[in-house]
Amino acid sequence: GAVRDISRIGGPIALQDFLKGISFLAITGAVNVLGLNASNGLGITEKLFVFLSIVPMSFLSALSAFVAQNVGANQPQRAVAAAKVAMGISMAFGVAVFLMAFFGGKLLVSIFTDQPPVIAEATAYLRSSSPEYLLTAIDFCLLGYFNGLGRTRFVMIQSLASAFLLRVPLSFVFSHVEGASMSLLGLAVPISALAALLASLWYFRRVRKLPVDR
Repeated sequence: GAVRDISRIGGPIALQDFLKGISFLAITGAVNVLGLNASNGLGITEKLFVFLSIVPMSFLSALSAFVAQNVGANQPQRAVAAAKVAMGISMAFGVAVFLMAFFGGKLLVSIFTDQPPVIAEATAYLRSSSPEYLLTAIDFCLLGYFNGLGRTRFVMIQSLASAFLLRVPLSFVFSHVEGASMSLLGLAVPISALAALLASLWYFRRVRKLPVDR
């Protein structure tokens, strides 16, 4: 019935959001090894991520609804075309945000704090993690497309795998190597984002051959 369908589609999304919060706490624990300034710097970069990713996040939400409507109207090709247009627009913004984070990170961080040690740590992390904005520009659009198809279970598995199998473990490993720094820890972000994008691109090709959940 309706309750079962809502639970099947919405349940993975709710669980994903909950476990993402857990993964952030784990990453914070890894960064704490580097000291209070590094921990504060991480918090700032997470706040900036919400702002800097607003375009792909918006496309994720919009595509979820648009794709579902078109699939329901038996227009799957229109849904695919919309996803491709969204990826193009999102990627254009992704390039701009990447350049802003890589070259203008200090200015962005300064919005949240005037403490030089925290600014330095956050800027270093933001610069090394900045390629993430190029990768998520495409990945978030694909996730919105999958949500619209009702493939929320894959979205959950992909997101949690990239977080708990890559980003969290790499953050802990990088925080304990000799000469650990925020620049090194930041590399865990684009590495996990690249793996997530590759998984989404693979599934995008595969899902078009699968029956659609309505």
